[in-house]
Amino acid sequence: MKSIVKVTKSIAMMVVAGIMMVACSQALQTSYDYDSSVNLKQFKTFNVEPERNNEQDPLLGSELNKRRLKDAVVEVMQAKGYKLDNNPEIVVRFMTDVKDRQQVRSNNMYSPYMWWYGGGNNISTYNYQESRFILNIYQRNSDKMIWQGWASGKVKAPTKKDDRETMVKNTMADILRTFPQATLDTYSSK
Repeated sequence: MKSIVKVTKSIAMMVVAGIMMVACSQALQTSYDYDSSVNLKQFKTFNVEPERNNEQDPLLGSELNKRRLKDAVVEVMQAKGYKLDNNPEIVVRFMTDVKDRQQVRSNNMYSPYMWWYGGGNNISTYNYQESRFILNIYQRNSDKMIWQGWASGKVKAPTKKDDRETMVKNTMADILRTFPQATLDTYSSK
C-alpha cells in the first residue's frame, strides 16, 4: 500500500513539473518562407548584420540586443556548418519589433433557465504586446532575399543577463531550425 502511495506521489510530482515547464516556456510561434528556385544547400559562408532601413523597437532593437542577436545567429549558423566570412555568399539580416495587441474574450452565460436566473454575455478585453524576431537571408551577389524565418508571440523579459542571452539564442535556433545544414565541403583548404 505504501509503495502505491509513493508511486502515485511521484507521478503527481512529474505531472506538476511538466505543467510548470510548459507554463514557463516562451509562447513563440516560428515559421519560414523561401525561394524554391534557389538551392539553399550551395552556400558555405555567411555574415550577419541588422536589417537596413528599418526602425527597430527601442528596447528589442537596442545595441545590447543587437549584439545578442548577432552573436546568437553566428553561433547557430556555425553550428550548422557555415563559416563566418567578410566576403560571404549569404548575408543574414535581423530585425525586431513589438506590436500592441488586444484579445477579446466572451463568456456566454445564457442557459435554458435564464428567465429565472438571468443571463447575459460577459465580454472582457486583454491588452498585450507581441514581439517579433525576423531573420532575412539574402544572396550576396544579387541582394535577393532567398529565405525568411520569424518568431512571434508574447515574450516575457527574462530577469538575468544569462537568461536574456539564452532566450535569444534559443529563439534564433528555433527560427533557423529549418534552414539547411552547410554542405560537407564547407571547410575546404585554402
